[in-house]
Amino acid sequence: MAGPFVHVRRIRWGESDPARIAYTARFLDFAMDAIEAWMLDRWGAAYYELNVDHGRGTPFVKVELEFRSPLTPRDTLATEVRVARIGGSSMTFVVAGRVGGRLAFDGRLTCAFVDVTGPKMRPLPIPDDYRAALEADLVPA
Repeated sequence: MAGPFVHVRRIRWGESDPARIAYTARFLDFAMDAIEAWMLDRWGAAYYELNVDHGRGTPFVKVELEFRSPLTPRDTLATEVRVARIGGSSMTFVVAGRVGGRLAFDGRLTCAFVDVTGPKMRPLPIPDDYRAALEADLVPA
């Protein structure tokens, strides 16, 4: 892995609002899409595979996003994903969405590993192979 993970996508017309910019609620989708792409790249499994094939979920328990500049359907968004914190069962990702050199949003999103096979979700320790990938992308303090 050379450098941080970056997920690139084009902003679509259907993601904009009457003000002709990306709808505010879509920014969380952009951040979560980038984290899911990180998971697929680094772990070989994304949300669906984790839940259905492995019986593990990674629900988000805390989200902080700051809107820095608007996005339009003319923009190609590059969202950088790094790991800020690794706990026993939870992890915090930091994201920064840019169009060229312009910062559009940044934030911190925390999710936790849980067992989804029973009637109630239970916390799970982060599996060792997943922990290794998280540690490889950990931002130095």
